[in-house]
Amino acid sequence: MQRERYPGEAAGLRNFVAGLLPVVQRELGSDSLLLHACRRALRSGSLADLRRARQMFNLLPRERKRALSSGLVRAGREARGGDPAADRGPWISFEGGVRSGPGSTPRVGLGEPGPGAGEGLRVLIRPGTLPSVAAGTLRRIAHLIEGDRRLLSERFWFGRSRDAGGEGSS
Repeated sequence: MQRERYPGEAAGLRNFVAGLLPVVQRELGSDSLLLHACRRALRSGSLADLRRARQMFNLLPRERKRALSSGLVRAGREARGGDPAADRGPWISFEGGVRSGPGSTPRVGLGEPGPGAGEGLRVLIRPGTLPSVAAGTLRRIAHLIEGDRRLLSERFWFGRSRDAGGEGSS
């Protein structure tokens, strides 16, 4: 069995090939060798088959590759409803409430982008993200929040005070 050259290689190739499949079928037709390679790669899940499908894409003439790439981008925008900020999940969700103490453990599970946690804080991290990158980014965000309390103020963002307890009692 072949090994991944880098963490997440198989998942990345699988996502690429899955997105490429309908575009290839539409642009090149049902008798295309690339279409058959994509189907085989997705069916088997083999890293070798996934790499072979990507290599076949890379060996296409420049204009054909450009047309398929623009079809991939177009399909991605349509799937997200034209919103470039929307991303398909699932995401790893870490949730912790305002009422939970500093020693409490956050809930961990799969989550989807959307409304935040009902009682406090929700962090979504894309699977495959390096732990050091996620932790470093969270530290920078925490530093930003500590430096400017207005970032968590309803009065600052919505121009009104909270119904109970003024501007924040955390």
